[in-house]
This record gives sequence, structure tokens and C-alpha cells, in this order.
Amino acid sequence: MRGKIFIFMVLTLFLLVSVSFAGEYGVYVKVIERAKGSFDEVSSKVETVLKSAGWEVLAAYNTGVPEGCKFRSRVIVFSSPAYAKAIMSTGVKAAFSLPLRAGIYEDESGINVAVVNPVSLNRTIIHETKLNDLSLSSINSIVDAIAKAVHGSVVKKQIGEVRSKGSVGGMGGGDFLDKIVEIYAAQDNADAAFKSISEKVKKGILGNEKNWKLIYTYDLSAHNAMIFGLTEAKMEGRAFRIAGEKRASDSYKFPGIDHNTAFPIEVIVYKDDNRIKVVTLDGMYRMKVYFEDAGKWAFMKNMGMPGQIEKEIIEMVKINLK
Repeated sequence: MRGKIFIFMVLTLFLLVSVSFAGEYGVYVKVIERAKGSFDEVSSKVETVLKSAGWEVLAAYNTGVPEGCKFRSRVIVFSSPAYAKAIMSTGVKAAFSLPLRAGIYEDESGINVAVVNPVSLNRTIIHETKLNDLSLSSINSIVDAIAKAVHGSVVKKQIGEVRSKGSVGGMGGGDFLDKIVEIYAAQDNADAAFKSISEKVKKGILGNEKNWKLIYTYDLSAHNAMIFGLTEAKMEGRAFRIAGEKRASDSYKFPGIDHNTAFPIEVIVYKDDNRIKVVTLDGMYRMKVYFEDAGKWAFMKNMGMPGQIEKEIIEMVKINLK
């Protein structure tokens, strides 16, 4: 009898997990609540299990948090040659869905682990259904690996904006391809020019005087692209405060930190139409993709923020490009 009950429980759990990844998809998946161990121990376990599962960790960094917040937040950026190849096979602009990110963050209940959801992002950035199998197998394997390695309450819950389709509509929304901002273009597609432009972009980011940090450089030159991930701590903290504003309470003051895997922001150098382009994503659109659940009122109150972010990124990136 006990054996039958156990089998029933396993089947029920399998069905619950499968259903949770069907039809509607959250931008993030919360994997663990109240993780056991210290913040650094949990972060180390997540990083170790990703490597053991075949992923390459590109960077790990402590994010900014809202003003007055004493909690910690950390993001691990990762990818793999096989995953990148599959994504880039759909076109060079698909680079915006690379790499993946895992977040470890604290709140009043303890330490939590979440990951950005490739099912949601790939539907928005690449195609509504083309990569569903890859996206689903990737998120399920990542979530399962973390759930086995990190002790705590396994929740496997989709969070953030939950979308039934990949398209992002309304104020600030639109077609993804129309939201790629071209910062610079060279009438050249030679490898030497690609390398030179990439180096100048990196130099501009590293030399900025507004506290932006280069978190990772992802060399996808085999696929005609180079991704730079950059961010700024105060901007992150402000974004997380806005993201959690309507959910905040006296007992849950900074809920928006659960969106920490929205960052870093991508600047991409790629070969396109026999030219080398330097691009980023429209600031408002990117905020909409990752923070839409903050609500219309939050966006209206902070209308100037996405444009300021975009302006600062463009200025630092193009300073050495003539």
C-alpha cells in the first residue's frame, strides 16, 4: 500500500511540474525558498551545480539593492556552446536571449533561488514556438539540478510577468525586431574590423565615469557576435524597488529583488547584412520585458528612467567609435 501511495505522489509531482511549464510562462522561475546554509554557501552550490550540469559560468556578481535594503542579491551568468549554437542558429539577433542567469537573493523569509526563464524570453525574442523543446528541456534541467543540490523548500513557481504569448504589447511594447537600437554601423564585415570594433566598445564601457560595470564578455565570434553585459548598482536597486512597489508591505519590504536576473543589460556587436553593427535594446522595451508585472502606474511614475539608462549606455559605447 505504501508503495502505491509513493508512486502516486511521484506521478502527481511530475504532473504538477509539467503543467507549471505549459501554456503560460513567467519571466522567471523561483526554484527554492528558505534555502539552508549561508548566502555565500547557497551561491557557491548554485554555481557548482551549474558547472556540473555542463554550463559555463561567465560571471557571478553582487547586484545593487533598493535604498535602505540590508538583504543580499547575487546573479550568476551562464551559457554553453551547445545552447548558444542552437540559439544563434535562428539568426544573429537572437543573441539578445543569451546568456542565461540564476539569482540568489534574501528576503524576510530567508534565502531564495530563481532563474530567468528561457521559455518566456525565447518566445519574445526569437519565435513563438520554434524553440519550445529546447527552452523547456533547458529550464527543466536547470531547475531540477538546482532543486537537488540546494536544500530548502522546492517551489518551482513561475514569477514575474506571466505571459500566454511571447509578444509584449501596450505602452512601451511592440515587435522585438523594431526595438533593437543601432548605436553604430560600419560598412565592413571583415574579422579584423569586427575585433577592432569590439575592443573599442569594451574600452568605452570600461572607461565610463558613471559607475557602470562590465560584468561579462561573451565571445560568440564563431557565430558573428560578441555580447557585453553591463550594469550599474544604483540603477539595479531602483529597478528592484519599482518592481516590488505594489507587492511591498511592512513584513515584506523589498519583494522586487526577486527580479534580480533581469540584469546585466546587453550590448552586442554583430555582423548583419554585410555590416558590423553595435546594438542594444530599447530601454523602455527591455524594462517592459523584464518588469511588466510592476504595473502601468509604476511605469508612468518612472517614465524617464529607461531613456536615461539607454542614453548612458549609448554614450559610453560609442565614445571610441568614429
